[in-house]
Amino acid sequence: MDPRRAAEETEVYWLANYDPRLIQLVADTTGLGDVTAGQLPLRHDIASDDGAYAKIGASTASGTAKLAPGLPLDAPLMAIVPLDANIPTRIEAMARLWRALTGQQSLLYAREIPASRRERLAMSLRAVDARHAGATRRDIAETIFGPEQVPEGVAFDDHHLRSRTARLIRDGLALIAGGYRKLLKS
Repeated sequence: MDPRRAAEETEVYWLANYDPRLIQLVADTTGLGDVTAGQLPLRHDIASDDGAYAKIGASTASGTAKLAPGLPLDAPLMAIVPLDANIPTRIEAMARLWRALTGQQSLLYAREIPASRRERLAMSLRAVDARHAGATRRDIAETIFGPEQVPEGVAFDDHHLRSRTARLIRDGLALIAGGYRKLLKS
């Protein structure tokens, strides 16, 4: 990743064991495949020791593919789809790839994170960042909820925003400690 780019401008690639939406593509061994690597609507690929990772289609919601190392552009492909607890998500990702291949509009994932949840996740991470920078709970509450919402003095000690700020910090720490992986599998 380029550290000079903003987070929302950076493509993120997760390993298959963390993101069941990642489609693993290998050379077809069945003789049934008729789609080649050269036909895939891929963008922004990154080479790795274990293959190449690329975004599928023009939309950021399209998904990610991992191509096996040394795969020729004219080789017919097949997908590896592990039969595990994430099979519905994996099949949904395959349907998304097919829609991109056939020029159809990409659909939202059935389990897309709701806007309210995304907002809370962002607030949790902001709260943890502020806490690590030395901010007090009051400082964090004033920044997130606005200074006019936070009572002065000891009235803040029993105020619901103090408790809410503490929960945001706790949830942010849980995300940092690995809880973010659950988001990928939800």
